[in-house]
Amino acid sequence: MTIMFERPQALEASSLRRAMGRIPTSVAVVTGHGPDGPVGMTVGSLATVSLDPPLVTFFAMKNSRSFAVLSGLERICINVLDEDQTDVCFAFASSTGSKFEAGDWDLASESAPVLKNAAVSMECSIDSVFDAGDHYGLMARLTSLQTADSRPLVFYRGLISRLHPNCGRQAKTNRLDWWAQ
Repeated sequence: MTIMFERPQALEASSLRRAMGRIPTSVAVVTGHGPDGPVGMTVGSLATVSLDPPLVTFFAMKNSRSFAVLSGLERICINVLDEDQTDVCFAFASSTGSKFEAGDWDLASESAPVLKNAAVSMECSIDSVFDAGDHYGLMARLTSLQTADSRPLVFYRGLISRLHPNCGRQAKTNRLDWWAQ
């Protein structure tokens, strides 16, 4: 197997997209109660930043109209999709249509719409919004958390995918803190 490295000045966006596509990511729908009703968008860039305080972040293209509304709210909900919620993923990835018709939503939640049966739902307050190249980033502070005993939907190599049923099962592993011994 041959591995080729590109120098940063020669790095093309398509090369970076292809390389990063080899790293599986969760698929989440971020929602809020906007001035004109519920608003939401699909994101594939969710990451934990800190446990104390509990902070997460995600990113959106600068031209996203949904992000423009969500980033101006005080509270949002980040709903990590269950593997059976592909319809929700595609509905919220679209800029048209009635997004909240896909999935089973608690629209009466005070903070933001919460997707029932999501793998994880995190109600958050917005901590900060920041510039990140051709994207904006949003840092959110968790205020409540719900989890389900299910597998998440994942994005891998440009496709929405499911984890293998054996993924996450207990297996004998080596200690991860071997360097500290």
